[in-house]
This record gives sequence, structure tokens and C-alpha cells, in this order.
Amino acid sequence: MSTNSMTANGAFADGFSVGNFRGWVIFAGIASLALGTAALVYQGTATIASVVVFGTVLFVAGLAQVINAFQVRGWSGFFLYLLDGIIRTVAGALLVIYPSTGAASITLLLSFYFVTMGTFKAIASASLQFPSWGWSVASGLVSVALGVMLAMQWPTSASWFIGFAVGFDLIVYGWALLMFAAAVKEASALFS
Repeated sequence: MSTNSMTANGAFADGFSVGNFRGWVIFAGIASLALGTAALVYQGTATIASVVVFGTVLFVAGLAQVINAFQVRGWSGFFLYLLDGIIRTVAGALLVIYPSTGAASITLLLSFYFVTMGTFKAIASASLQFPSWGWSVASGLVSVALGVMLAMQWPTSASWFIGFAVGFDLIVYGWALLMFAAAVKEASALFS
């Protein structure tokens, strides 16, 4: 039996019990729900925080890529790799320095993404007509409508959309974790 499988007595092979596992999953679910609710209530702050976190990650990744580029400077793609790292570093720094402008740019980009991908999903689903294809068409049309709404309300939508999206995602993820914890409890009851 591998170390990641459960034994019949409700404990993992490495001594970590199902109860401990469920407890941590429940904690993560409740924390996600709380953070998601806070992000919905404070959408503007959540938007700025999300842009700053994304900018920081982009900056650090770009900086690491610039450093790595000099370690592989004999490679034929050195200059493109270095240029890509510099662009990532500068873009990340600009997002951290000017988060409101970054939020506006990201929101406009997302609106075009929703329109393009929603249109593609609706047309492809209607063309292929796989089982339950109507739901996929509806999902595509909702994406198109969301993208059009964002574009029509831009740049005002930039102040709330990213925070709303992050908050909504955290709430859905929190519920998914809690439902997973419930399923683990039911499954462990079957095996004990």
C-alpha cells in the first residue's frame, strides 16, 4: 500500500488521520469563504491588492529570468530570453507602482477575452452539439454579455471587477472545499 492511501481504520499510512485531514480542509474552506466575502465587500481594495500581488509575482519571475539569462548566455536564444525577462520585470514593477492603471488595463483585456472566448465557445458548442451542448452555448453567451458589460462600463468597471471576480472565486472554492470535506466524512464512514 502506498503512503498516500487510506487504511481501513480511517488513517493515512503515514499516521495522519482522516479527521485531521478533514479539519484542515474545513478550515481552508471557511477561510476561503471569509476572504471571498471580504473581497466582495471591499471590492476596490481587493482589486488593488490582487493587481499588486500579480505585479509582484511578475516582477520576481522576470528578475529570476534575467538572472537565469546570464547563466545561459551561450544559448542562441539568449537575447530574446533576456528581453522577455526585462519586459516581465518592468511590467511587474509598473503594476506594483501604478495598481489602479494596471487594474484598468487588466479589466479591459479581460473584457476582450470574455467576448472572444465566449463567442468561440458558443459557436463551437452549437457546431459540435455534444451532449448537453445547450449549457455550453449559454455559458458562452453569458461570457460575451459579461465582456460587453465590462467594456461598456470601462474604466469604471476596473475599480470593482477584479475584486468581485477574486471574491466570487474564493467563495465558490470555499464551498467546494466544504463539500469535499463532507464527502471525505461519508467515504471514511463507509470504510470504517
